[in-house]
Amino acid sequence: MSKDDDDPILVVDDDPHLREALAAILEQEGFRVLQAPDGETAVRMTAAQRPGLLVVDYMMPGMNGEMVLDALRQEHGVDTPPALLLTAADGPLARARTSQGAVFGLEKPFAVRDLLEAVNRHRRRLTREAS
Repeated sequence: MSKDDDDPILVVDDDPHLREALAAILEQEGFRVLQAPDGETAVRMTAAQRPGLLVVDYMMPGMNGEMVLDALRQEHGVDTPPALLLTAADGPLARARTSQGAVFGLEKPFAVRDLLEAVNRHRRRLTREAS
């Protein structure tokens, strides 16, 4: 199965430059990518598009990353897509991993290889679970 056949990755970040850069990196690796500029849009897009993975910035106005994950967990329960949470501090990562179910976290600034490794680790886990 090619990466294009997989569920899309939803990149959620209020910074358009970072969001576009993350999307471009992932698309260059062959992933289908959707983009949301804020948490509210991400929640709507998740219901409509069913992404296989969310890449969510923690610090956003309105709904921060933790609030997005909480809203998705309330709406979708166990069907909530796993999330890669991007943050400048370790505290939110630990909290999100335990209370919101985020499976990965990256502290900013992060290397592109770290982002790709986290995404690929998630994809490998899904492949093993589907077997």
